Amino acid sequence: MRVSVVIPTYNRAGTILAAVESALAQGFRALEVVVVDDGSTDDTAERLAKVHDARLRCIRGRHAGVSAARNQGVREARGELIAFLDSDDAWMPHKLEHEVAFLDAHPEADAVFSDLQKRDGHRVVPSFMRDTSVFAGLIAGRARPDGILLGQREMFLCLLEEVPIKPSALVVRRAAFLEAGGFDETWSSSEDWEFLLRFARARRFGYVDRPLAMLTISPDSLHRVDQARGEHAMIRLLAHEHRRLRRDIAARSAARRGLVTRVKHLGWHHGDAGRWRDAARVYLRGFGLTGDLGLLARALVSLATASPSARAA
Repeated sequence: MRVSVVIPTYNRAGTILAAVESALAQGFRALEVVVVDDGSTDDTAERLAKVHDARLRCIRGRHAGVSAARNQGVREARGELIAFLDSDDAWMPHKLEHEVAFLDAHPEADAVFSDLQKRDGHRVVPSFMRDTSVFAGLIAGRARPDGILLGQREMFLCLLEEVPIKPSALVVRRAAFLEAGGFDETWSSSEDWEFLLRFARARRFGYVDRPLAMLTISPDSLHRVDQARGEHAMIRLLAHEHRRLRRDIAARSAARRGLVTRVKHLGWHHGDAGRWRDAARVYLRGFGLTGDLGLLARALVSLATASPSARAA
């Protein structure tokens, strides 16, 4: 087979079959599906056992996190191309057909990703890419449904500000993935962003402007259950890049813009919950990292809002 589909899962018995079936139903047939069960305690294993398709392999591991599960899946993979699929997401029937065709036409590309739809409850966003702040501008007037080859530098700079690439929309050459070192298993959040930044330092991406996957925001997603932890992880990642790129003015500026955005998001999260002192601390830390005066102003407003006189008013 040419493509190994790696699906990490943990206690997603209610969605895992839909994900697996969307992979097995691909028009592109030269594939295997490797499900890595990250120590589930529900009936995930029993449900998967009812799928009778020789292309499906299920591996049960200890609960070590999504990065370890993805890495284990790649180690077990037999294909030259690795496609990732999260266990609460699903693919359109011709996803792999389009992405494999792009990689065949562009041997200089190390990975390809596509647009996707996003479902959050009853709300469906038809094009995730059109909702991005940076990537949408990068592809404006260039995007083609059969794909475009992105410059290594432009994609790296984009990834310092935002992460338009979702694992379920990504296919990588196995050799390039291994040479990049795979996912860092010490990251329990933002592990995909950390890998993509590291990968993009020397690798090229292609982009297929078609919504070929459906991303689902699940009730147990980090965005739902612990948004603050996710935001802190993204700030830590970008703060590291901001320090590392001291001599690269353009990249450092991009990382600074990304930091300001993530700090604002975390500050808004605390403010919406009435935690104004926490919001002020976040903004002050962000000001210390970036020198952005707007963050300093937000910190002062948050402190004023948190004051006893403001509450009394």
